[in-house]
Amino acid sequence: MKKLSALFALCMALTSFAPAMADGDENLQKVVDGSLIITRVGGTGTALVLGTPVAATRRIASRYVSFTQGASDKVGGKLGGKDCGPVMAVMSVFTIPAAILVGSAEGVYYSGKNSFDHGFNEPFSPASFSVTEGYKE
Repeated sequence: MKKLSALFALCMALTSFAPAMADGDENLQKVVDGSLIITRVGGTGTALVLGTPVAATRRIASRYVSFTQGASDKVGGKLGGKDCGPVMAVMSVFTIPAAILVGSAEGVYYSGKNSFDHGFNEPFSPASFSVTEGYKE
């Protein structure tokens, strides 16, 4: 309870520095932007925490498919490559560790990129969580 009251006191102290503005004042937009800083920082942090597993899962799946198809074409090219099921099955055993390693690293990178690109200007948007087409690769 002390932490909650301390957080409330901190928020009250931060908002007490904002001047009162009339509707027609040109500095009104600056005041509005300043008051949204807590929401924007919260949106960025939440997108970073929750978007990392989403981005990592998407990248692992993408890398798994591309690594398996590429290895099947290189190793089993004479047997049919990526069109041959048994070749794909054998190659998938070897490519899954690499896909997990590379996909996880890329997921962390892209999650951070998306959370900072979209999370500040569009807090809590699907693109900031690496979910929609706004997801950059």
